Amino acid sequence: MKIKRKFDIFTALLVLLFFLVLASSFFINGYVYKKTEQLTNVTREINFLISLKTSLTQLEHYLGAYLADPVKEKRKQVEESMDRFYSLVGRTTDFKLNEDELRMIRYLRRNIERFSSLANRILYSGEKGKAGVLFQGLQSELFEQVGKQIDEHWSEDVVKVDRASAAYYRARKRMISFFVAAFVVLVLAVISIRTTISRGIIKPISKISHSSRLMAKGALNNDIRISSNDELGELAGNFNSMAASLREKIDGLEKSYQRGQRVVRELAILNEFIGYVSSETEFKTVLRRFVGITSDLMKADLCSILVFPEDGSSLFICNEDIITAESIERLLLKRNEGPGSVLEKQKAIIYNAQEDGALSVDGIRNALVLPLISTIGLNAVLTVMNKNGGFDYDDEDSLFGFAFQAFQTIAFQNELARLAVTDGLTGLYNHRMFQERLAEEIKRAGRYKRKLFLVMLDIDYFKRFNDTYGHQAGDEVLRRIASTIKDNIRAVDFAARYGGEEFVIILPETDCGRAYKVAERIRQALENSPFQITDSSKVNITISMGIACFPQDTTDKDDLIKKADTALYFAKQNGRNRAALYREMPVTGG
Repeated sequence: MKIKRKFDIFTALLVLLFFLVLASSFFINGYVYKKTEQLTNVTREINFLISLKTSLTQLEHYLGAYLADPVKEKRKQVEESMDRFYSLVGRTTDFKLNEDELRMIRYLRRNIERFSSLANRILYSGEKGKAGVLFQGLQSELFEQVGKQIDEHWSEDVVKVDRASAAYYRARKRMISFFVAAFVVLVLAVISIRTTISRGIIKPISKISHSSRLMAKGALNNDIRISSNDELGELAGNFNSMAASLREKIDGLEKSYQRGQRVVRELAILNEFIGYVSSETEFKTVLRRFVGITSDLMKADLCSILVFPEDGSSLFICNEDIITAESIERLLLKRNEGPGSVLEKQKAIIYNAQEDGALSVDGIRNALVLPLISTIGLNAVLTVMNKNGGFDYDDEDSLFGFAFQAFQTIAFQNELARLAVTDGLTGLYNHRMFQERLAEEIKRAGRYKRKLFLVMLDIDYFKRFNDTYGHQAGDEVLRRIASTIKDNIRAVDFAARYGGEEFVIILPETDCGRAYKVAERIRQALENSPFQITDSSKVNITISMGIACFPQDTTDKDDLIKKADTALYFAKQNGRNRAALYREMPVTGG
């Protein structure tokens, strides 16, 4: 109900109550006035009858006394008494008389002259006997008859007075009761109106005022609870809607601010990490730093990366030893996935205990798996694990924003590092890297008293091949030889392109017989696999190889290279397509 309508109803009720009280008061006052008038009239009537009776009695007494002793003083008393009686009978009454009383008054007025004449005759007759007769007549007609009527009317009026008095007091009691009841009703009406206004208007306004002050101070969660359907209820609802809207906007701003802060933090960490990557050339060290930073960024306990280079191999790095590549594969199987399918679908996966049940994979409670695809062929599966509260889509966005840029940087930096130490044509290490690695291996072999063999090989008649079949075919031959070398050496061995058509192989911690077998295995593999020039023609490719040993042949790096080259030259001079040990070369004079 609208407030205006409530006020209209209150006003109508007050006006109605006022008119009821006014009408009732008018009626009660009229009733009391009527009873008062009745009582006053009867009282005046009794007073008149008493005066009339008293005057009549005095007249009779004075006449009797005059007859007994007719002296002048007593005659004067009779005359004065007669005048008072005459005056009472002739006086116009200001009160109402009943019919019998009026009849008595009319009778007295009609005969007052006659009665007065009789009284005068008694006073002035001079004859006592005649005066006595006249007195008896007057006594019978006036004093006894009228006195009796006055007594009767007086008795009736006394009863009327009692009745009128009782009615008057009853009327006054009713009037007092009415005014008390009216006062109580007015008090109750005032209390009711005040309570209604307080509950329906003042208290809601106070609530709105208090809540608006709290809202102005930022406390937007204090809803105004007003259940009325009037304007105040609508106002409270509007305040609540406004507060909810402000809460949503503030929450949005806070989330935006937090996202901004997170992005700034991610960019700062990314910038620092890029600087680190630029100064660190060891790939595994960079990956360890990457998973450590990612774990800190996501506030998770564990982080791992499973890297897949273009050559088909894999590399697993985790910040804790309890997680292995097999752990990640078992985790992915929870969703019927594997590293390959994750990279193929290029879609992140969130594991939470609520959705996936007890994971039971090497202590992993929850996880976020993210595929990382670089533009240069280096791919990886990044897994962040065991975050308090689990992972959500905001974590996915945050991880992707940081990890994608960081991994691209790692991939490009790794490619740059690889290109810096790798021959671009064959994929083997380049000459500079060979020199550095040979110095390291000689130092290590000298420290631990180990042997080290250096194999140098050269393609037989390669210049003639290039001139005949072209340099593109020559490049394919170089790649073919590089692939054959990699297929026939150990992981600890080191192969590089020395320059042109020459290659070198460092064989640490081996003996002379095995070194020679490795050289022969490579030579025979090339000899037994003719090179396809066209669809219909093949060419046999052969190589010559020279082998020198540290420390038997020399302890100097440059001299070791020279001796291996000397053995290579010896192999070429003695028929090519063979391997020659420097120690088995004939000693020449000088």
